[in-house]
Amino acid sequence: MNSAVLRNTGLLNRGRLSRAEVRKLFTTKAVPVTLAIAIVLAVGSVIIDALVAGRQGAAPLGTDASTNQMLKFGAIPCVVMLILGILAAGSEFRHRTIVPVLLATPHRIRVFAVKVIVIAALGAAFSALVFGLGLETIVLTLSAHGIHHLPGGVGRLYAGTVIAAACFGMIGVALGALTRNTIAAIVAAIVWTLFVEQVILAAIVPGVEKWLPTAAAIGLTNAPGPGTPSPVVAGLVLAGYAVALLAAASRTTMRRDVT
Repeated sequence: MNSAVLRNTGLLNRGRLSRAEVRKLFTTKAVPVTLAIAIVLAVGSVIIDALVAGRQGAAPLGTDASTNQMLKFGAIPCVVMLILGILAAGSEFRHRTIVPVLLATPHRIRVFAVKVIVIAALGAAFSALVFGLGLETIVLTLSAHGIHHLPGGVGRLYAGTVIAAACFGMIGVALGALTRNTIAAIVAAIVWTLFVEQVILAAIVPGVEKWLPTAAAIGLTNAPGPGTPSPVVAGLVLAGYAVALLAAASRTTMRRDVT
């Protein structure tokens, strides 16, 4: 009987923590505004790619190469979730709102786990929405030009975008918890993903960058290309980084003084 009561209490606590995390995410304008901007960017990128198709060496509209180029908006929800994950964890410590949370629920690992789950779920749901809207824009654009076919692998890109965004959200939570400095963590994460991996490491140690998070995300969200890992390998690599960083962050969260 006691064990059943404890289990029910634990479930109630996790449900309460989950609802609190969702409220915290959407009580400020930053999150909905960021999500709205990301949707506009994703749909806008599709329209721009359609407008330049067949010009200045770009593949003609309706070809697999052109449509695959239009489908390259999967990076947008990944970057957005990386930033939101950092903000969700780092701002708690920066503004010291973590203190009343832990006083109400003195189980740090539970609080941390719920935050990770909520951000991962948000990343999956948001990326599914973005991909669906982007894909619908592609279908409508092609249909307007009398084109009614899509290249193979669209479903794989859909699933890959969902997985990548969820993983980047979790990586963001880990970085926010480890650094407790949201601005520094966001700047460092963006510089690493857009510059260090793709420019510096690609030049210094070619071949190594494909085993890093950005290349793994490209392998999940883009059509297969030379030098990119397969979707299965990319998913395992990205999940591995998320798990490793979360493990380090959870140990740090358990030990650090938050007062």
